[in-house]
Amino acid sequence: MKSPASVAQTAEHAGQSDSAGRSVALLLLVLAIVLVHAMGLRPGHEWSDDYAMYVSHAFNLISGRSYGDTGYIPNPWGVPGPATYPPVYPLLIVPLVATWGADLQMLKLFGLLMLAAALVTGYALMRPRIGTTAALAGVALFGLNPFFLDFRDEIRPDTSFLFFFLLTLWIGERWSGQPQTVDRTRIAQGLLLGIVAYLAYGTRSVGIVLLPALAVVELWRLRRLGPVLVTAALVWLSLAAAQALTLHSDASYARLLTLDLHTLTYNATHYTSSLAMLFLNGLPAKPAFALRALLFVLASLLALAGYIACLRRGLTVLEIVPWLYMLPLIVYWVGTMIQQRYMLPLFPLYLYYAWVGLGVLRERMAPVWGATMTWALALALAVSYVTAWVKQAKTEIQPGVTTTAATQAFDWVREHTPADAVVLVGRTRAFALYGKRRSVSPYGYRSDAELSEMITRHGVTHIVVGRGALAKEMDYEHPDDLARFVSAHPQRLQTVLHNAELDIYEVLPARPGAEGEVK
Repeated sequence: MKSPASVAQTAEHAGQSDSAGRSVALLLLVLAIVLVHAMGLRPGHEWSDDYAMYVSHAFNLISGRSYGDTGYIPNPWGVPGPATYPPVYPLLIVPLVATWGADLQMLKLFGLLMLAAALVTGYALMRPRIGTTAALAGVALFGLNPFFLDFRDEIRPDTSFLFFFLLTLWIGERWSGQPQTVDRTRIAQGLLLGIVAYLAYGTRSVGIVLLPALAVVELWRLRRLGPVLVTAALVWLSLAAAQALTLHSDASYARLLTLDLHTLTYNATHYTSSLAMLFLNGLPAKPAFALRALLFVLASLLALAGYIACLRRGLTVLEIVPWLYMLPLIVYWVGTMIQQRYMLPLFPLYLYYAWVGLGVLRERMAPVWGATMTWALALALAVSYVTAWVKQAKTEIQPGVTTTAATQAFDWVREHTPADAVVLVGRTRAFALYGKRRSVSPYGYRSDAELSEMITRHGVTHIVVGRGALAKEMDYEHPDDLARFVSAHPQRLQTVLHNAELDIYEVLPARPGAEGEVK
């Protein structure tokens, strides 16, 4: 008969072996997900040029130039963006840009590595709640989701933000919400939590909600804040203030906050419906919409049931953070430019609550019906995933910034315009990055008088107009306005480049006494 010590030792070894097995399974799964995505990366990049701003910031950090000296001239409209972007993502890609320059494929791979880090962190956050098997299934379900088939080819800070977002929730939940004494361990934990929470905020400004979400839970449970959160808040405030004073301030976003009822309703409904992005599929149009709508409705009902069940078990940060996260999105005026990618941090929480809701429903159903419902949902998801993956595009992204026509236009601007040239073009950040000239966007200026005044005020020397599919890429709300303006003023605008996708016009000096011309 084994002694109690021997039994305890055996149990300890078994526990260590089980933990090691879980870690190996997780790492192999995440590695497989990243490799599958990496092999499917497409050449090129779409014209949506937020990435160009981040790359320009990274180049400036490397060269020692002013962080905001990107060549992009903001106009009074918030579209396409503020004068600077938060600095954490540019800092993260500095080693890549210093080594490979603006290599699009390397930057895409970095995005996949950050997705891998987010998957591991999400697993750590969810496993204590739903168990190892369900957490691994969640990693696969999220990491291989058809949403990423196009998203993986976009160079953005979203997967980095997702990682820091989930990491803040994970360590914040472990280190807050329970009675604490002030000691060096708690101060050290607060220091680390404050840094991680700042990294989320410094990657995407909406990360400002993370520490308040943790604070709500701690105040609910203890009626006061402990040393970890107080320290974290002080660290966060110091880093955020340093950012605002040196690199980037969020003040430019403040003027776009609104309490207009129409805007609030529009944003709330469209951002909420963005959760349906998880159910993209590759079926023909009508069946695709039907399957996507069915899964979205069912998953939402299950998520609601799961959320209520979790609330009844006791309030945690996961029940608070979605509401605080949605608040800045709802009050932020973006016109019709709903950014579905902003919902990425809520996707895993949505799936988590849907899983919990499914479990609650199965507990109340006869086993045979519960199993039937589960297999039906699994089959529907399998159809979505398989059809989407089979249909995924594999060719160069078109229209895009690496096509022959786009490269020709960038080269012409860089080689044939003076250093002080100013380009009027819909995608300003791309032309500023690749053309090396200051660029301003026509967004928000519709009439001939407004455009003419803008050209004069900014000293515009050249105008770039996209044709065909590229016209929509340049200005998806009013793609014909700039082309109409150009055609109305042929006496002042001379064609200097005409290719398959773009026309570039030079603004000629005004003739004395001429009326109705570009001034």
